[in-house]
Amino acid sequence: MNILIAEDEPVSRLRLQSTLQHWGYTVTTAVDGAEALQQIEKTDRPGIAILDWMMPHVDGLEVCQAIRATPASGYVYVILLTSLDREEDMVAGFDAGADDYITKPFRIHELRARIRTGVRIVELHQQLTAAAMHDPLTSLLNRRAFFEIFEKEVARARRQQSSLGLLMVDLDHFKEVNDQHGHPAGDAVLREAARRLRARVRATDIVGRYGGEEFVLALPGCGLKQAVAIGEHLRDCISAEPFDIPSGRLTMTTSVGVVTTWDMAEAGHLLKTADEALYRAKAGGRNRVVADLRTAA
Repeated sequence: MNILIAEDEPVSRLRLQSTLQHWGYTVTTAVDGAEALQQIEKTDRPGIAILDWMMPHVDGLEVCQAIRATPASGYVYVILLTSLDREEDMVAGFDAGADDYITKPFRIHELRARIRTGVRIVELHQQLTAAAMHDPLTSLLNRRAFFEIFEKEVARARRQQSSLGLLMVDLDHFKEVNDQHGHPAGDAVLREAARRLRARVRATDIVGRYGGEEFVLALPGCGLKQAVAIGEHLRDCISAEPFDIPSGRLTMTTSVGVVTTWDMAEAGHLLKTADEALYRAKAGGRNRVVADLRTAA
């Protein structure tokens, strides 16, 4: 758990830092509210923020309000550190979005208890967020989460004028697996297919279950030639080894539709084009990769 300490008083800041590090936490420090805001705006922002109420330039309440204005980046548990102990001050702090407060000078045992509470809440929030974003069967991103992330990748590729590959992958004749061997066999095939796909792409690639037996992969920085090569590699990894199911083993194949571009107007259009390429792969006999050359980057 990374904890941010925003405190303009050096002695208090150092005492907090050394105490938290002694307890095993990673600590980031800020000398005022403006510097705290810079830390909060980072992608890997801290899970807990201890904010001194009275700081120059930007005070703790303003930092707290800024944190609550960007909840999509992950929940931050905010503890206000203050010498104010009037009821109206506490209400103002909670109204600003604070989760807890500690009065100065803080007591070690009280601090530790409140930090532990914050850790539990942040970890619970992370678990709930992960569950909402991932398909329960395959543990891949679900359709909604994939699309949200993919939209950002399309916008990034457009800004940077870089290529972006998109693969639509569909298991061939999957309905026959369920019909002939039952849904437990189908589930086993889907889990193993997801594992193989995830294991054979880069850490920066994005893999999701788009629905049923259909998977989708976003490949930042991939041009057409590289995206097709990855598609062929994934097609081979599905057919190379049989799939274990409760009643034995099955050989599976897959069809892949490929699109690459950096100037597509919308993420939805890009997905539709990849799906059309996948349909042509199916119509052409399955177990093949088909690229849409109209959007080649």
